[in-house]
Amino acid sequence: MANKNIDKELYGPSVTEVALGAVLGLLAGVLVACVYLVFKPVAQVKELPKEPARSVVYYIPGTDSNAKSRGWQAKQKQFLAGTSITVVEDEMNAWAATLSAPAAAKPGTKPAPAAKPDEAKPAPEGLIIPYAPNFKVVGDKLQIGFKCTLNWYGLTYDTTVIATGVFGRSGDQVAFVPEKFYLGSCPMHLLPGLSGLIGSYVISKEKVPDEVRTAWTKLADVTIEGGAVKFSVQ
Repeated sequence: MANKNIDKELYGPSVTEVALGAVLGLLAGVLVACVYLVFKPVAQVKELPKEPARSVVYYIPGTDSNAKSRGWQAKQKQFLAGTSITVVEDEMNAWAATLSAPAAAKPGTKPAPAAKPDEAKPAPEGLIIPYAPNFKVVGDKLQIGFKCTLNWYGLTYDTTVIATGVFGRSGDQVAFVPEKFYLGSCPMHLLPGLSGLIGSYVISKEKVPDEVRTAWTKLADVTIEGGAVKFSVQ
C-alpha cells in the first residue's frame, strides 16, 4: 500500500484512473446538458422561419379544420367494426380532442358538482403525464406532439414531447416507431434506447378507450402516403 502511494506521488495517477475520470466527467457533462435541454421550451410556430436558429427546436402542430374532420366519427365506427380506414390529420386531431374532454352525463343523472376553488387537486400520478396528442403528417412520416407535465415527487414542470416516425411491427402488433424524439428540446433519439422507453411510457399513460386499443390489435399495417394515414385491418 505504501509503495502504491509513493508511485502515485512520483508518477501521478495511472492510465486507468485518468480514463475512468474522463469517462465519469463526460457522463456528468452529458447528464447536465440533457437536464438543461429537457427544461428548455420548444418554439411552437405556424411555419418555420426563413433562417431557423440551430439551437432552437421548432414545433408546428397539425391542423384541426372542422371542414376536413366532419367524418371522423363515422370512420371511427368503421375502424371499431374491423374495417380499414384512411384519415387525414384533421380527423385524427378531432378524435384526439375527445381524449381530454369530460365524459357526457348519462340520461337522467345529475352532472357532478363543480369543484370549489379552495379544494385541493389530486396529486399527479406518474413521471410524465401526457395530455391529448396532436398529429401532423410530414411527408411520409407522422409527427405526434404531446403537451406533458413532468412530475418529480410533486414538483411539476410543463413541457412538450415531439415524436416523428413511421409504423412497423413490434411482436405481433403494429406500433409507432419514432425516428426523432424530443423531450422538451432534448433529442432523446441520440440516446440509444431512451426514446423507445419514454415513448412507450407516454403512450401507456394516454387515456385511450379500451375499444380503440382492442381494435388496434387487429391492424395488419399502417401506412402514410399523400398526406393521409391508412389503417389496414387484417
